[in-house]
Amino acid sequence: MNRIVLIITITFFTLAGHAQPTDTLIVGYNPSPPFLIKENGIIHGPSYWLWQKIAEEHNLPYKLMEMTLDSLLQGLASGSVDVSASPLTITSERHEKMDFTPPYHIAHSAILTENISGSERALEFIDSFLSVNFFRAMGALAFVILVFGFLEWYFERKHNKEEFGDGLKGLWNGFWWSAVTMTTVGYGDKSPKTVGGRIIALIWMFTAIIIISGFTASIASSLTVNQIGSSKYDIQDYKETQLGTIEKSGTDRWLRDNFFPHKKTYSTMDQLIEALNNKEIEAIAYDRPNLQNIIKNDSLSAFRLVNVKYNPQFYGFGLKRDLPDELEKKISISVLKYTEGMDWKILLSEYDLE
Repeated sequence: MNRIVLIITITFFTLAGHAQPTDTLIVGYNPSPPFLIKENGIIHGPSYWLWQKIAEEHNLPYKLMEMTLDSLLQGLASGSVDVSASPLTITSERHEKMDFTPPYHIAHSAILTENISGSERALEFIDSFLSVNFFRAMGALAFVILVFGFLEWYFERKHNKEEFGDGLKGLWNGFWWSAVTMTTVGYGDKSPKTVGGRIIALIWMFTAIIIISGFTASIASSLTVNQIGSSKYDIQDYKETQLGTIEKSGTDRWLRDNFFPHKKTYSTMDQLIEALNNKEIEAIAYDRPNLQNIIKNDSLSAFRLVNVKYNPQFYGFGLKRDLPDELEKKISISVLKYTEGMDWKILLSEYDLE
């Protein structure tokens, strides 16, 4: 009898010393729209839906705790937090301190900037008229018109004085005829009478078609060169830009490892947007799904998402290192099972993540 009591006692204390699947799990989260959204105290989003499915399947009691991303990562590393319900980018640096489930989504980082207003676009367009390229194009065009105007005047000055005349007035009439002919306006107030003048006119009419196309393209280019020059379509173009991102995020680590010297870090997305509005930073660098969600809810069109993709990221649930192996395995298998199903694909589509 005493032996049975002893066995029961030892078994009880052995089981009590190990976390069981029925223990209440501390599940930390940091709002990360659109994957995990908190509105009016209600939490929803694909990541939270996935965690709820896993908890229901394995009958896992849990307690939610809202925290900053940095606190969440520290909690998982120290073991004070069991699971992250928010999507975490799986990196080697983080994997040294915590475990992860298999990834349930792949995304990239992107760039968010303030949208250019109509008045700013108008000012840019006006400023482009003062550019060197614009004046160069206009000068070259005027020179070509002058050359053919001079040749026409040279042949017509003696035999067609009433229309072309002599001296500066005649040169001006030749310039006028050349410009009118090139633009195909055809007023008819000046027309060649001599054989040489008509040959020059014939050459000019055919060559002007080609020349005007080239000069039109050159002038158009000069008008938009400032806008094109300011457009950045590669992440390396932002090396000298004051970028803001979330501290300790995957994007923060990528910017640090790739030597972006002017980055600033903030604790929350609200702080990032405020910094962008206050001109503390020039652009936001962060996960593309999060930035797309900002654009989606931007009724004033104050922001635009730049077509820049970099830093591919694998999202998974973070798990504390000493979570029971059996529980970790169950959670990981469930992640794969639910993300392979049609419900998951439909849910991603509803949140514009497909």
